[in-house]
Amino acid sequence: MSNSRVIRELLSRKDPQGYYVIPCKLDILRFLEKHNIESIVVEEIGDIVLLRIKSRRVAEYLAFIALKQGLLAV
Repeated sequence: MSNSRVIRELLSRKDPQGYYVIPCKLDILRFLEKHNIESIVVEEIGDIVLLRIKSRRVAEYLAFIALKQGLLAV
């Protein structure tokens, strides 16, 4: 599956509260700490981190970064 298709599939729906949800590996937390991206709700579930983001642009950016770094948990 192509990178753009994976990202498009992730961002195709929002959760009931209106957030885009991106499942990632725990290592994404290092990236988030370095870049201080605001307006992200982080939920740790075992060895998976769910990033919940209202902004489509920010969600698309983080999904792309996670995919390129092999941190996407799909």
